[in-house]
Amino acid sequence: MHDDRLGDRLFNDYCDLDDKWGPLLFLRPARHQRFSFRRTFALSLLLGTLFGLAGNVIMLLVGQALHRPVGSPYAFPAALTGAYFLIASVTFAPAWNRRAARLSRRSGR
Repeated sequence: MHDDRLGDRLFNDYCDLDDKWGPLLFLRPARHQRFSFRRTFALSLLLGTLFGLAGNVIMLLVGQALHRPVGSPYAFPAALTGAYFLIASVTFAPAWNRRAARLSRRSGR
């Protein structure tokens, strides 16, 4: 496959913007570094936990209003973590890694 695909450029251009990372900017690797499994998982875990806990609060309030039991407090964060990891693993991480490999080859790293 060609390294400079339009999809790769779109993902990388978006991921290169500091403001899109917010407080998670420390998880973004340098352009020539791979987006590792551990980094992808850490990002997914942070986002999944944060938004999963917020979702749990909403589900708890809705459950109380409807007088319905609420499921496990771990289910929503775990599902979001898995979804974020899957999406990252098939979208921006491969695009980032193709660019990192290309830049590393060019610079002889």
